Amino acid sequence: MYRTMITKRVPLIALAFFSLTISPLQAEESSQAVKNSTSKSQLGTQEKSKSASLVVLPKAAPHPQPSRITAEAWRTARQEIRSATLEAKIDHLLDRAEIEDIITTYAYSVDTRNWPLHGEIFKESFQQRKGDGDDYVSVDNQKRLEKLDKFFQRFTNTQHLGFPLAIMIEEDTAYAVGSLSARHYDESGDPIDNTLLFGQYEFWLERTSEGWKVSKLAQVNRTRIHTSEAKFPEEDSP
Repeated sequence: MYRTMITKRVPLIALAFFSLTISPLQAEESSQAVKNSTSKSQLGTQEKSKSASLVVLPKAAPHPQPSRITAEAWRTARQEIRSATLEAKIDHLLDRAEIEDIITTYAYSVDTRNWPLHGEIFKESFQQRKGDGDDYVSVDNQKRLEKLDKFFQRFTNTQHLGFPLAIMIEEDTAYAVGSLSARHYDESGDPIDNTLLFGQYEFWLERTSEGWKVSKLAQVNRTRIHTSEAKFPEEDSP
């Protein structure tokens, strides 16, 4: 702030000095020249600022991805639960509560680096989306936790905001969509190296003897915003 103020005052001081020794016409010409020089300097600063502004890189295709839940399926599911028995309604609410808990615990366990807790959400082997298409690979839960621990060491802090957007339950399987809003604070400590991801998580779940578990996971409609030219380690992201 101090350096900026001094820079702005110097042309005014110089103008006042020269106005004492030159004619009014020359003073006016000098004033206009100073203004033009200042405008060019400000324009250069603005252009430099633009080059360091936020860069938005879409990382998912198509974007946005069409919803997997149709209006008809959504309406039918609610009609069925309204006409169900009291016991069925209670079971449905308990199932929804447990699935909502899985979605929020996903975010919480990552930010606290509580990998044992994070692992409890998943089946020992599950499917995970790789890349921008519909290709899924089989993932070993324990090996993924090891990769997560290594991957997040480059960040001093993260903030994942996860909450359910839609849940569809059909007997012993379920499909849920959760919000994806994640801030990654780089270990360099420079705000320009921080990264923001936003989009949605897709969860496919199965009822097991230990409760609901994630059997398939995907990130969709994902966009990455950052201010650094440093490569975000997408390929190594678990």
